[in-house]
Amino acid sequence: MAKRTPHQKTGITKHKVADGIYLLRFKTQYELTSTFLRVQEHYESPQFHGRIFTLEQYMDWYAAENGAFTYFQDWSGFNVPSTAFQPFYEGKFDPLTRKEKRLLALFRNLQGRFYVIGVHDGGKKGTLTHELAHALFFIDDAYRQAVREAMRGYDTSALEARLAKAGYARHVIPDEVQAYIVAPSGELGAASRALMPLRKKLRALFRQHAKGLSVPAR
Repeated sequence: MAKRTPHQKTGITKHKVADGIYLLRFKTQYELTSTFLRVQEHYESPQFHGRIFTLEQYMDWYAAENGAFTYFQDWSGFNVPSTAFQPFYEGKFDPLTRKEKRLLALFRNLQGRFYVIGVHDGGKKGTLTHELAHALFFIDDAYRQAVREAMRGYDTSALEARLAKAGYARHVIPDEVQAYIVAPSGELGAASRALMPLRKKLRALFRQHAKGLSVPAR
């Protein structure tokens, strides 16, 4: 059984699915996206990675890039390493939103290296698999090494280009490539015939390393 800590007033349920891996399940996509936005984009946005920014600054940029601010409808899964929280705990993102404060409170006393993924009720089944692949890539050294070895000799440049166009910073693209190959989403991760053997290898590695995860039923 996964450790389950409900937060009824907020609609969030926190699960510890493995040492160093935590799953947050939200009731709605809006609550999920509006909670994670600045933490996630500080970690992986091509424009805001490593920067301190306001929600308004990000909204203006996203609307200019996409024709409208559709972030709350565009994304359904989130993944951040513990390092992404640090500037928020240090007060650099002052003022925090109410939802950011709530998120930070869930991990304030946690020590060491950990990874947080977020999904919402009603999301696609593959979204959770995709986010767990990210978590394993960060936490499980053996999984990360095996994935890198499996990917050698395969040309993933077309997928990398699509991911860059979709708005991922360069430093997270290797991780995104493996996660999208394991669990594609729409056009992202759609594998060419040449990459189908790699998909088979990576999914086998994922199943092998995910055996020890205590993933809760919906």
